[in-house]
Amino acid sequence: MVKLKQPLDYEAQIERLQNFHKLKITEHQEALAILQSINYYRLSGYGIGLTDVNNKDEFLPGISLKDLYDLYQFDSALKNNLFHVIEQIEIGLRTKISYCLAIKYQADGYYNSNNFNQTLNKDGYLVHKQIMDSFKKEWHRNRNLPFVKHHIDTYNKRFPIWVAVELFTFGNLSSLYSIMLSKDKKEVAKQYHCSPNDLGVWIQSFVEVRNICAHYGRLYNLPLRVRPPLPKVYQKYYQKLTKIFPVILAIKLILQSNEQWDSFFNSLKVLLKKYNNVVRLSFIGFPSDWEDILSNKNENQ
Repeated sequence: MVKLKQPLDYEAQIERLQNFHKLKITEHQEALAILQSINYYRLSGYGIGLTDVNNKDEFLPGISLKDLYDLYQFDSALKNNLFHVIEQIEIGLRTKISYCLAIKYQADGYYNSNNFNQTLNKDGYLVHKQIMDSFKKEWHRNRNLPFVKHHIDTYNKRFPIWVAVELFTFGNLSSLYSIMLSKDKKEVAKQYHCSPNDLGVWIQSFVEVRNICAHYGRLYNLPLRVRPPLPKVYQKYYQKLTKIFPVILAIKLILQSNEQWDSFFNSLKVLLKKYNNVVRLSFIGFPSDWEDILSNKNENQ
C-alpha cells in the first residue's frame, strides 16, 4: 500500500511549487493568499496540459501559480453563466414535457407505465418505475414545502404532472423524456425544431454539464462523456475528446438564438476577453473563429 502524502504548511507548499514543480511565483504574499483561499489540489487540475511532456512534475517555463488561479476564476465564471442558461432551458423543458403528457394522458397519466415505452435499466427494472421511485423520495424529502404539503394533505400524495416535474431532478426529467412514446417525443422536439433523438441527447449533455457546474467540478479542459449531435456544418468542431464548445453550440440551437442566447453569448465574449492571456481555446474546444460561429450574423452558414 502506497503511503499517503504528508501535509505541508503554506510556506512549504510555496517552496515545493517553486523548486520541485518549477511553478513561477513572483509575489510571495499573493501566492500565500491564493493557497489560503483555494486548495492547491483543486488548482492543480488547471495545470493539466501545462507540464513538461518529459517530466509531468514540472510546469512549462513561464507558467505561474497566478495563471492557474486565473484559469480557476475563468472556469468559475463560465460555470456560473452555463448554469444560469441551462437552468432556463431546463425550466422550458419541464413546461413542454409536462404539457404534452397532461394533454395526452390527463393530470396523473404519468403514473401509468403503459403511457411510456417499456424500457429496462441496466439492472432489469423498468425505467418508469425507477423514475417514480426517485420522484417519491423527492416529494418525501421536500414534504415540508407548502406546495408539496398541500398535495400530500389534499390529494392523498397524488401530484399532477405539472407539479411533479417541479420535483423531478434534471436527470429524471431526461429519463422521462427518453421513455416517452415516439409520437410524444415528436410533439416536444418540434417546438425546438430538432429531431426527437437529437433533443434527447442534448438534454443528457446539459444534465452532465449542469451537474459539473452545480457540484463545483472543473469544466476547463475536461473531456465530457456525452457528445451532443449537431448539424453537419458544425461537426468539424468536434475534437477527439469532446470539450464544452459543442455543448455551447447545442445550447444555441435549442434556444434558437433568442434573447437568452444573446445574453449568454455576450457574457461569454466579455469573459474570454478578460482571461485571453491564460485561456487556451483548444482546451475548451473553441476554434479561433468561435465568435463568428456563435454569432447570430452567421445563421445561414
